Amino acid sequence: MADPGKYSDIQNDPALESFGEEIPETDGRTGFSVSQMTTLRASFEDDLAGRQQAGVTAIGLWRQKVSDFGEQQAVDAVRRSGLDVTTLSYAGAFTGSAGFHYQEALEDGYEALFTAAALGARTLVVSPGARGRYTARHERRLVTQAIRELSFVAEELDVHLAVMPRSSRHAGRWTSLHSLEDAVALCDATGRPAVGVVYDTFYLGGSDDCLKGIESWASRIQVLQLRDSSETTSSEYDQCIPGTGVLPLEETVQCLFENGFAGEIDIQVFSEELWSQELYGVLCSCRRRTEALLKHCLNGAGSSVGA
Repeated sequence: MADPGKYSDIQNDPALESFGEEIPETDGRTGFSVSQMTTLRASFEDDLAGRQQAGVTAIGLWRQKVSDFGEQQAVDAVRRSGLDVTTLSYAGAFTGSAGFHYQEALEDGYEALFTAAALGARTLVVSPGARGRYTARHERRLVTQAIRELSFVAEELDVHLAVMPRSSRHAGRWTSLHSLEDAVALCDATGRPAVGVVYDTFYLGGSDDCLKGIESWASRIQVLQLRDSSETTSSEYDQCIPGTGVLPLEETVQCLFENGFAGEIDIQVFSEELWSQELYGVLCSCRRRTEALLKHCLNGAGSSVGA
């Protein structure tokens, strides 16, 4: 088992002393990022430059792109860009679903936390892994233990962990958490304040009782991943920019604002059609659509927003 104590002096590392100095603070109710997975085929440099040109002030980072570009180069480039960093995705796979043994997945989780801290990301998104060969009880105990261990280092680094559930249709190897209620129960089991949940509008927002769930647990949601769905969706890649599909995003966001949500908002769209389009146009559309949605919801929520 990993010894979290060996990482206790991480904040004294000169390489991390100023990791957030040049990143502006944003209001979690009105600020939002556009994830690198929305601009999957762009280079790391183009991701940063494109957001600057399109007036998008924040970015959600993807570990694969960071790794391909080079971690130190990525840290330097993000600092120079002045972009706010909301999230880094993903850590997890504690059940072996990505080919890791438990200990390897845990060590990878520590590395992801250090990377998040160096990049100035406030939240590390965690996909715990599918159940696989484990019983439900064993799998839940394993995942709870891993997230609890990571949370001690996360708190030292001032990085939140956000556990991401997915509907059973799209869970695959990613997770055995299929509802917001499942994810909140896991967070409760860890007993750690740095652990929250991800609410993804594509994976969870199409059910009849989705508004009831977010009304109950809005304050536990650390990350709202906004994406829309086309009317004839047949696969995970039939996603679209918020406000251009059929999901009840306005009702969802307003319900969150009215019930204590104060976390990150990240626009994360998987779409082969979108990935083939010109970068600047995609980012401008994301910005305009999301700004309009949030402004409308804030006006509707009134003075109760963020209470």
